[in-house]
Amino acid sequence: MNRLRKLIVLASVLVTFLGLAATGTKAQNLRITEFAGKFSLPFTAQWGAMTLPPGNYNLYYGDLTASGFRIVEISDEDQGIRRGVVIPSGRNDAKGEETFLVCVFEGNRAYVHSLQMAAMGQSIGFARPHGVSVEAWIMAGNKAHNTKARLAETRIPVVPLK
Repeated sequence: MNRLRKLIVLASVLVTFLGLAATGTKAQNLRITEFAGKFSLPFTAQWGAMTLPPGNYNLYYGDLTASGFRIVEISDEDQGIRRGVVIPSGRNDAKGEETFLVCVFEGNRAYVHSLQMAAMGQSIGFARPHGVSVEAWIMAGNKAHNTKARLAETRIPVVPLK
């Protein structure tokens, strides 16, 4: 009976994520939105399994269910369609008073590393994409030990939506 319950819960979560991942549907299906913002991406960036071309986007951070399971949902601001969802891999206290995305560069490719939400006092990180070196991901703009090199990063301002 316990195993059946676990399978039912797993199946319902899978169906929910498949529904969220569908393209062409309207954005923002979060049950509870804790933060909403918009940003302009001046370059192509990998964010989880998504590749976002340059453009204007909205993001929503919050609960998919009342269980406290948080996600970030990204939508194309101009077309109003969902681009995808990303599951944060960690949460920390935000440092500073700005709200921004941190993008890490390795070679000529950009990857979204984290989202700082000053108004909430939170910073969330994202899992290292396949193919990105551990050093580039962990160091993300910090000075590498025993070197003078600084790994490239940029901050993309996120404007909170009202």
